Amino acid sequence: MDKRVKYSIKQKRSVVLSVLSGRLSVKGAARKLGCHKSGVQRWVTQYQQEGTRGFQFRNGHYSGPVKLRVVRYHIKKGLSLRQTACHFNIPNESTVYRWLNTYEHYGAEGLLKKNKGRKRSPMAKKPKKKEPTSSDPVAEKLAALQRENEYLRAENAFLKKLEALAQEEKAAKAQARRQKPFGN
Repeated sequence: MDKRVKYSIKQKRSVVLSVLSGRLSVKGAARKLGCHKSGVQRWVTQYQQEGTRGFQFRNGHYSGPVKLRVVRYHIKKGLSLRQTACHFNIPNESTVYRWLNTYEHYGAEGLLKKNKGRKRSPMAKKPKKKEPTSSDPVAEKLAALQRENEYLRAENAFLKKLEALAQEEKAAKAQARRQKPFGN
C-alpha cells in the first residue's frame, strides 16, 4: 500500500498562506501536517510562481529536447533543483535531479534517446526469417537443411559451454581440495 499522503489543494493553500504570512515556519507547518519540510517548501515555491494552479497534478511525460533544455538551463543559471523544477512546472525536483545525472553520465544523447519500458531480454526470440514459398523441391530441401544446420550449431555451442562449465567446476573442487588443511 502507498504510504504517501495526498493533500487537497485547500490544505496546501492554507499551509502556504500561513507560512507566507509568518504564522508558521516551514518546519512547523511540515510538523503540523506530518510531512517533510521539502514538500512544504515546494508548495510555497509553486504557489509563489503560479498561485493555486501550481498545486494541480501535472502529467510527468517529457520529451528529450525538453529534458535537455531544463538541464542546460539549470547548469547555465546555477539555480537550485527546486527553482529549476518550478520554473519549468515540473512537479518534483527529483525529476530534474535524475535528468541531471543522466546528462552527466551519458551527455545530451542520454536524455534524447527514448528508453521506455523493460530492457529487452538477451534470450528473447529472434524474428523468424521468411521461408521461400516456391514449389521447387530443391529450394525446400535446401531451406530445411539450413534450418537443421543452424539448430545443430546452436546445440554444439551449448554442449561446448556445458563442458567448459563442468571443467571449471572440476578445477575449482580440485583447487579447494589442495588448499584444505589436514584435519586432526
